[in-house]
Amino acid sequence: MKTLLIIILTLTTIAASAQNNLIGITGGANWTNVTSSNFLNNTDYRHGVSAGINYEYFIKERFSIGSDVIYIQRGFTDDVIMPNGGEATTKYDYNYLAVPVKTGFYNGRNKIFDFVKVGLIPSLLIDAKTSTPTFATEEITNRVSKFDLAGLIEIGGGFKIVDKLWLTTSFIYQHSLTTITNSEYFANSKIRHNGMSLNIGLKWALKNE
Repeated sequence: MKTLLIIILTLTTIAASAQNNLIGITGGANWTNVTSSNFLNNTDYRHGVSAGINYEYFIKERFSIGSDVIYIQRGFTDDVIMPNGGEATTKYDYNYLAVPVKTGFYNGRNKIFDFVKVGLIPSLLIDAKTSTPTFATEEITNRVSKFDLAGLIEIGGGFKIVDKLWLTTSFIYQHSLTTITNSEYFANSKIRHNGMSLNIGLKWALKNE
C-alpha cells in the first residue's frame, strides 16, 4: 500500500510539473552566407536544410524558454576567375550540430497564436569541404574552427490542431559572433556565418492546459 501511494504521488507530481512543457520536431530550408573582408561582395547563398527536436517550457503565461538539438547546413558559394579566363563557382559547405537556446514571448496561446524569440546558437562542426566543378573536392574539416556561436531572432505563428498538438511555422535570422577562421584556415581573416531559414514544426504538450 505504501509503495502504491508513493507511485501515485510521484506520477501526480510529474503530471503537474509537465503542464507547461512541450516537446516537438522541426525542420526547414536555410539560405546562408558569410560576412568577410576576404570575399567582399562576390559570395552567394548556400541552399541547405536543418532538422531536429526541441523542448519548450512556459515560465509564465506568455513567456517561455527552450532549446533545440538540430543538424544545420551552412556555407556559401564564391565565383572565381580561372587561369584560362573562364569563371567557376567554388562551394564552401559547413555542417553543424547546433543547440539553440531561446527565450520567447507569445501573443496569446489560444487556437491561433504568434510569437517572437531571441537566443544564442552554440554549434559544433561535423564536417566541412570545398568543391569546384571539374576540380577535386577538398576535405577541410580539420582546418575550420570547430566551435561557432551565433545570435538569432525568430518570428512565427501557430495553430492548435487539438489542445495537445501545435503546428508552428517561423522565420529565423542568425548571425555568428565568432569566426570560422584560425591560423590554419584563412589566417589573419575573420569569416562569420549569417543566414535565414523558414521552418515548420509540430509540438506536443505533455498535459492539457
